[in-house]
Amino acid sequence: METNLAESERADYFKTVMEILIAVVALVIALAAWRGSLAARSAGFEDYYALTATLQDQDAKTKNATQAYQHLGAFTLFAANHTLFKTLSSVAAQTQESNEKYLLEFQMEQADKLARSNRNLFPARFINRQGDYELTREMAEEYADAQRRADLDPEPHLARSNAFDLKTFGMTQMVILLSIALFAFTLASVLHADRRFLRWAVASVGVVAFGVSLVGIVLTELA
Repeated sequence: METNLAESERADYFKTVMEILIAVVALVIALAAWRGSLAARSAGFEDYYALTATLQDQDAKTKNATQAYQHLGAFTLFAANHTLFKTLSSVAAQTQESNEKYLLEFQMEQADKLARSNRNLFPARFINRQGDYELTREMAEEYADAQRRADLDPEPHLARSNAFDLKTFGMTQMVILLSIALFAFTLASVLHADRRFLRWAVASVGVVAFGVSLVGIVLTELA
C-alpha cells in the first residue's frame, strides 16, 4: 500500500514537472515568435528604405546630369561668343574703313551681350586653367551634395535587411525545435508511470531540444 502511494506521489511529481516545463516552453515559443516577427518587420522596413534610397540615387544622378549638361551647353555658347568677340575686336582694330568698322563694332556688341548672357547660366568654378569646362567634377560635387541631403546608398539597408532575415529564419528554427520539446514534455506527462524508461527517454528528448533552442535563441539575438 505504502509502495503504491510512493509511486503515485512520484508520478504526480513527474507530471507536475512536465506541466511546468510545458508552460515554460510555451512562454519561450511565444517570445521567440515575437522576436522573429519583429525581425521580419524590421527586414521589411529596411527593404523599403533600400528601395527608396535606390530611387533617390537614380533621381539625383539624372538631375545632376541634366543640370551639368545644361551648364556645359551654356559654357559652350559663352566660349563661342567670347571667342567671336575677341576675333571681331582684333579685326576691328585693324580696319580703317568707317562703315565696315561700324558693322564690326555692332557685331562685337551683340557677341559680347550673348557671352555675358550665357556667362550667368553656369558656375565659373568649374572652368579650369586651360579654359575647359570640368563636367565630371561638377557632377561629382553635385552628387556629393545630394548624398548629404538625402539617403542615396541602399547597401547598408540591404545588409541590415539580410541580417534581420537571418534572425527571422533562426527564430523560426528555434520555434520548430521548441515545438518538438513541447510535444515531448506533453507526451511524457501523459505516459503511465509504469512506462518509466519511456517517460524519462521522451522527457530527455524534450530537455535536450529545449536546451539547444535556448542556446540558439541567445546566439540568434546576439548575432
